[in-house]
Amino acid sequence: MKRALIVFGAWSAVALLFSIQMHFQATPGAEPRPWRWILAWQFTGWWTWALFTAPVCAFAAWAVRIRRPVLLIAAHIPMALLTAVACAGFEGGLKWALGLWRTPHTFVSGVSDGIAIWWTFNVLVYAMVAGLYHAWRATRLEMQLVQARLDALVGQLQPHFLFNTLHTISAFVLEDPKQANRMITRLSELLRQSFNRERGPLVTLEQELELLDHYVAIQEARFGDRLRVTFRVDPRAASAVVPTFMLQPLVENAIRHGVAPNGRVAEIEIAATREGDRLHLAVRDNGPGVNAEPKRGNGGGLGIANTRARLFELYGPSHRFELTNAPPPGGAVATIEIPYSDRARDYR
Repeated sequence: MKRALIVFGAWSAVALLFSIQMHFQATPGAEPRPWRWILAWQFTGWWTWALFTAPVCAFAAWAVRIRRPVLLIAAHIPMALLTAVACAGFEGGLKWALGLWRTPHTFVSGVSDGIAIWWTFNVLVYAMVAGLYHAWRATRLEMQLVQARLDALVGQLQPHFLFNTLHTISAFVLEDPKQANRMITRLSELLRQSFNRERGPLVTLEQELELLDHYVAIQEARFGDRLRVTFRVDPRAASAVVPTFMLQPLVENAIRHGVAPNGRVAEIEIAATREGDRLHLAVRDNGPGVNAEPKRGNGGGLGIANTRARLFELYGPSHRFELTNAPPPGGAVATIEIPYSDRARDYR
């Protein structure tokens, strides 16, 4: 409802501006057109586009998943022509129904004249609407990327995390200086990559796992024998393109719920496989499971909620994201399935 009001409000503003222009561009010596007629003429045209904005944006949302620019443009051309003709015909018929044509018209002539007069202009309007949608989507994805970085940094820089990491490092300084040095290196590299402005919204799975490896190494050093993390990655999946900072919230969630104070060894498995044109990712733990912890089953925190939102924006209905109970011997598993692509250049 809110979006509909925004769309109609925007087109109403456009209609008002064109009405003012039409009033002041009256032909000298000609009978001035009344404001009532001018407003009706302009608003019937631009409100028609308000009705067609939703299907145009819906098609643009579908077409944006076509990664090759040439194919993307080719997909828009027939839709632009169809929308331009339909919108022009609808406007012509609406003007006939309201008696706005200055000369006698039938319904058929009103529709046909509307198509003949406005279809070319409507192609330009279609391009503007589709372009604005793509700009809005790019801005939204950038905002979600910023939020993902913030979520990652909050998890890395929260006092509890830093305190325990530094405490672990200090414990190793005298007992195992080499291990302390390795942890300092891991921590600095983790923060450096998190702050890297060149890290785009999509990276290869190999790059995502490289960042995740630093985080896992720090947590393994901190928990020692109480944490065991296993990577199981299909070599054919390493070059796949995935959303950046996608796996870390899942692993953080698994460690948080998998490590128990009773001394149980938390076993975390990170798996990535390719099956045809689909990429399957899974993070499994041996914790109490989803049903045992309602808060976990309801989203698992801001990081996972942000991951859900970004996956929906990037892949729509062609992705799957589930947080469920794992099969025996138990625990929880976060599963992601997205279209496989290794064309990194298409995202830059």
